[in-house]
Amino acid sequence: MISSFVQFIRDIYGRPEGVIPLHETSIKAGDMQSVMACLESGIVSTVGETVVAFEEKVAKLTERRYAVATNTGTSALHLALLSSGVQPNDMVVTQAFSFVATCNAIRYCSAEPVFVDIDRQSLGMSVESLLSFLERETFMKDDGYSYHRMSGKRVSHCLPVCTFGHSPELQKMEVVCKKFGLKLIVDAAEALGSESYKQSVPSWGDASILSFNGNKIVTCGGGGMLLTNDKKLADIARSLSVQARQANGYQITYQAMAYNYRMPNLNASLGISQLDLLHKKLLKLRELASAYHNFFEKYAMLVVQEPEATTSNYWLNAVAFNSQDERDHFIAQTNREGILTRPAWKLLCHLSMYKDCFRTVLPNADWAEQHLALLPSFVNI
Repeated sequence: MISSFVQFIRDIYGRPEGVIPLHETSIKAGDMQSVMACLESGIVSTVGETVVAFEEKVAKLTERRYAVATNTGTSALHLALLSSGVQPNDMVVTQAFSFVATCNAIRYCSAEPVFVDIDRQSLGMSVESLLSFLERETFMKDDGYSYHRMSGKRVSHCLPVCTFGHSPELQKMEVVCKKFGLKLIVDAAEALGSESYKQSVPSWGDASILSFNGNKIVTCGGGGMLLTNDKKLADIARSLSVQARQANGYQITYQAMAYNYRMPNLNASLGISQLDLLHKKLLKLRELASAYHNFFEKYAMLVVQEPEATTSNYWLNAVAFNSQDERDHFIAQTNREGILTRPAWKLLCHLSMYKDCFRTVLPNADWAEQHLALLPSFVNI
């Protein structure tokens, strides 16, 4: 199977030789023209009309009222948590199977992650695991919040991840969070262009975030976006992103300890151009996902597919092997052939800095860590 796969990939990308990476940034002539225009304007830093225009375009695309552009997806996530009321020592429910930035943003707030399991189909947070934790391990007080029985800490937020662009059960998650007094922040870093119940995935929750890193469908080189329908939340986030800066006549003052998180105008100029090709990229990624499905179906192997009632952007394709040994052999052999497959994430609760955090049983997350291989998934086809 491995030799057939290598040839399949080389045929797909039209590259009979050389390395085929997991992701490759797609830059077109229009992108270069947009960036050059920004450079010629001389307005390249964190003040500029292009940043505002980029925010407006992304807000409209994602069906949100407000957007705050940041320098990374991680900083957007940090601001989303702070601006929605996370306090030091709060507990934030998230999934063990995720990129480390999800958990790091929680710790930036001096809060504590709680790890629940994922759903095997979406690879996002399992509503059943979330509900089980809240029912078994928490109780509600008159203030409308849930508290952890063992530690007495407030459980204030829920932070699911749209893994590889697939949507978890956000509709059900909103109901659970409302019942137990949790704010819902959706880490949609990888999910621009994905839908859940015919709504843009980043339109769900009290707030959501996107990433525009170099490996994303739309890139700014580096960048992120906080999205919300809550004006107060957006205003707080915007202020925190520019060091809580305030003009008082000719004097600049600062209202609080804050952050230098604003997206530069130069990055936004690339992002605004990249948005023009989003639809075409989504179509190509769906074609690639279908090709993967057809290839591995011949070997009775499962490629992760979009869950029911969702439309995935298929940002990253993953195939499940019967055992970790089979998966590791596949990765080793394909990399020797110049096809840069790799394992999925190591669980966050297995990292040294998070190994002592509270966790539920994680059978599906363990399965994903041990059995999934990630496949080249970019649109330079």
